[in-house]
Amino acid sequence: MSTAVEYARPETRRKPVYDMMDDIVISGIAGRFPESDNMDEYADNLFKNIDMVTEDDRRWPIDLNSGIVGRSGKLKEIDKFDSVFFSTFGLLADAMDPQARILLETTYEAICDAGINPQTLRGSRTGVYVGINTVACADGYPQNDFDDCRRKEAALWVYGTSKALYANRISFMFDLHGPSTLIDTACSSSMVALQNAVAEMRTGNCEMAIVGTGNLVQAPFSNHVYTSIGLLASDGKCKVWDKRADGFVRSETVGCLLLQRRSQAKRVYATVVHAKTNTDGFKSIGLFSPFWLRQRDLMIETYEEAGVDPKEIKFFESHGTGTNVGDPQEAKAIADAYCQDRKEPLLLGAVKSNLGHSEGSSGLNSIGKVIVMFENKSIPANLHFQEAKPEIEVVVNNILKPVLKNTPFAGGIVGVNSFGVGGVNAHALLKSWDKEADPDIFNIVTPIPRLVNACGRTPEAVNHIFDFIEKNPLKVNREFLALIGEPMKSQAPKGSAGFPHRGYLVIKEETLGDGTKQLTYNRTINAAGRTNQNWLCFSGMGSQWTGMARPLMAIPTFAESLNACAEALKPLNFDLMSLLLSDDKEELKKNVTNPFVAITAMQIALYDLLCLLDIQFEGIIGHSFGEVACAYADKCLTREQAILTSYWRGKIVESAKLPRGMLAAVGLSWEETIKRCPDGIVAACHNGSDSVTISGLYDNMLKFIDQLKSENVFVRPVAGGDFPYHSPFMNLVAPQLLAQLNRVIPRPPERCPTPRLSVCVRPLLWSRSPTIQYDSSRPKPPRPPLCHNEKKPNLRGMKPCSGGRLHCHRVYIECHFVSFFVSDFNENFADNKRSSVHSLPQKPE
Repeated sequence: MSTAVEYARPETRRKPVYDMMDDIVISGIAGRFPESDNMDEYADNLFKNIDMVTEDDRRWPIDLNSGIVGRSGKLKEIDKFDSVFFSTFGLLADAMDPQARILLETTYEAICDAGINPQTLRGSRTGVYVGINTVACADGYPQNDFDDCRRKEAALWVYGTSKALYANRISFMFDLHGPSTLIDTACSSSMVALQNAVAEMRTGNCEMAIVGTGNLVQAPFSNHVYTSIGLLASDGKCKVWDKRADGFVRSETVGCLLLQRRSQAKRVYATVVHAKTNTDGFKSIGLFSPFWLRQRDLMIETYEEAGVDPKEIKFFESHGTGTNVGDPQEAKAIADAYCQDRKEPLLLGAVKSNLGHSEGSSGLNSIGKVIVMFENKSIPANLHFQEAKPEIEVVVNNILKPVLKNTPFAGGIVGVNSFGVGGVNAHALLKSWDKEADPDIFNIVTPIPRLVNACGRTPEAVNHIFDFIEKNPLKVNREFLALIGEPMKSQAPKGSAGFPHRGYLVIKEETLGDGTKQLTYNRTINAAGRTNQNWLCFSGMGSQWTGMARPLMAIPTFAESLNACAEALKPLNFDLMSLLLSDDKEELKKNVTNPFVAITAMQIALYDLLCLLDIQFEGIIGHSFGEVACAYADKCLTREQAILTSYWRGKIVESAKLPRGMLAAVGLSWEETIKRCPDGIVAACHNGSDSVTISGLYDNMLKFIDQLKSENVFVRPVAGGDFPYHSPFMNLVAPQLLAQLNRVIPRPPERCPTPRLSVCVRPLLWSRSPTIQYDSSRPKPPRPPLCHNEKKPNLRGMKPCSGGRLHCHRVYIECHFVSFFVSDFNENFADNKRSSVHSLPQKPE
C-alpha cells in the first residue's frame, strides 16, 4: 500500500502536461436555479420569459416579511441529500450547509455532463475553485443546532457549515489533487473563481478545473439589513436600466462548471477566450460604490490581450442589478470600452431581471444564460424594462440596446461582466462552439438498433433517464448518447452506496403499414445488488442458420473480426464471407467444414465485440465444438489458429472413412441415458439433470429416436451432426487431426489467468497455471483438448463442478446463435437466486 511519503516522492508525482495554445472550454455544467432544477428547466423559463422570483413560505413564514419585500428567487428543494452515496455519515450530513450538499451533487452532474465518469478523475490534478459570498453571522451559532455545545457532536457544526471546506470537500470526495480554493469577492465571486481556474490551467497548475458557486437565502435577517440601506427593490423586481429601478431582489443559485482543454473535451459549450480581474483601488466615492473607469480598463485589457476586435462583440451580458448606483456606472464602462465607432447598437442582457440577484453565484447565472444562447442560437429577453433611466444616456441614445424579446443569435464572442461591493471586477469573453452538426446526427438507430445503458440510485432514477430519451427526440442524438455512455460505466467511490439499479433501453426503428417510420423503446431495469461476476459459455454444433452474420455486419468491430478470419482462409480457397452472408439455405449443409468454420468465426467475432464493450469475465466455458472459440478467448489460440483449427477439423472429418452418424438431444438423465443406449450409440454430452446429447451410427440412432418418441420422451436431432462426434467412432481421425493441429499451432502461447471450464477434460475446472495444458519445453504440444474433444463425451456439460464453484457467480452468457443451454443453466443454478442467464444473438423467426 502506498504511504504519504511515497506520494511525496518526485518520481511518483504526476507531471502536468499542457499547451498554452490549447483552448480552454466549458465542457460540463450543472445547476439549481430559481424554479429550475437543471439547465433544461432554466432554459425553458428564460425563453418563456417567466419571472422566476416568487413570494411564498418555502424559506420562512410570510408574516416575518413585515417591513421588507417578501419576493425572492428560490430553489425548488434544498432539504434532500443522498448521504450514503456521497459517503457522508448521517450526523454530519444533517449539520452540513445545504449549499455544500448541493455543490457535491452539481459537481457530480457537471462531470457527467461532460461525458466523463467521475471515478476516472480520482488522483488527477483537477483544481476546484468555489466562489461564494458570505454575510457576517449568517450561519448563526452552534447552540441553534446543538443543545449542549460541550458535546462532541457540536464540532460537526464547524465541519458542516465552514465555508472554507466547500472546495476541500469536493476535492476530498472525488479524490482530486489539484488546487482547492475558496474565493469570496462578494457579488463577483463566481466570475473571479472562473478567472482563477482559467489562469491556473494555462500555467499548468491543474489539468482541468471545477468552478463551483452557491448562494441561498435561508433567513430574513439579512433582507432587513439590505432593506435598511436601500439595496432591495420596493416591488421585488430587478428593473435593470429602467427609470423605475430602485434596487435588486435577492435570489438563490448553486452550481458548477467543468473546464477542460479543447483537445481533451468530448463536448464544448463555449470557449473561454480570456478572463481577467482587477480592483477599483481607492476612489473618492467610497469603498462600496462601483467605479466605471476601472471596469472599462478591465474590459479593454481583456479583449486586447485576447486579440479580439471589440466591434466583433454583438452581445454583452451585464452584471445589471437594477441599483441606482451600479447600473449607470456599468453602462458607461461598457459603452466606452465596446462602442467606439460602432455602427449598430450593442445588444445588452441582464439575467437578474429574470431571476433576481444571487450575489456571489450570479456569475453562473450569466454564464448559464450565455450557454443557453449558444445552444439555441437565440437570446432570451430581459424582463421589467419599460423606459430607460435618463441618467443612463448610452441606453437612452440606443448605443446599448436591452434585449426585450427573444432574439436570434448567429454565434460569435460575447462579453460577460461582474463586479463586487468591495471593488473587485471580473470580465470574461466566451465564444460559441459553431461546429456544423452532422445531418445524420439524429439517426440514432441506423443501421442497427441502439442499446442505451443506465444506472441509478433507484428504479425511478433509471426510468427518469429513459423517459428523457423517449420524450425528447430533438435533444437525443448520437452525440448525446455517446456522452452518457461513459458516466454510466459507474464504479462506486470508496464508502459510497453506488448505483444499485441498472437498466438498458433498446431503441429500434419500425416501418408502419403506411411506410412511415417510428422508433420503439423497450426497457429493462433490475436491482444490481453488487458487481456482477460474468461467465461466458461457448456452445457447439446445431446453432448455424442461413445469413446469420448479416444482422451484425453493421458493427465495425464484428465485421473486422470476421474479415480477419476470412483472410486467414483465403489461401485455402475458402470464401467465409459468402458462406456467412449467403441466402442459400443449403450452403451450410453442403459439407462438414462449412458449419464448423461458420460457428467458430461467429463466436470469435462475438467475443471480440464483447471485449469492445469492456465486459469482464470471471470465467469461460467451452462446450463441445465451442472449445475452439473458448481457446481463442482463453488466449490459447490466435484468431488465425482458431479458424484454421475448425477448418482442418472439418476437412479431416470429411476425408476420413467414418461411418455415417447423428447427434440428438434427449430428455433423460445422464445415468438413465447410459443404461438405455443400445449398441452403436453413446451418451455424448451431459447438459443438465434431464438433458443429454446422444451420438451414434445413423441407422441405430433413427431406431432409438423412434423408440423414444413412442414413449413420449423428448428427442430432437442436432443440425450438423452427420457424424458420431464425442464417441469412440471418432478415434479414426484423431492421429491425422493431431498432426495437422501441431502444424497449425506449433507453439501455443501462455494462457490468460481467467478460469476456464472444459467439459471434456478432467479436472473440469482448469488450473490458473497458464501452461497447464501445454509443456512449453517440447518442440510440439502434446495432444491438446481440441483433439480430445472430438472423440470423448462432454462429461458434465453445464452442471457445476465439485464444490459448486459456479454457484457463486451471477450472470451466465451463452455465446451462441440458438439458445441451447438457457434452461439447463437456469435449472442447475436455481438455488442461486441472484443468477441470470442470457444468450446472444438469437435466430430470427
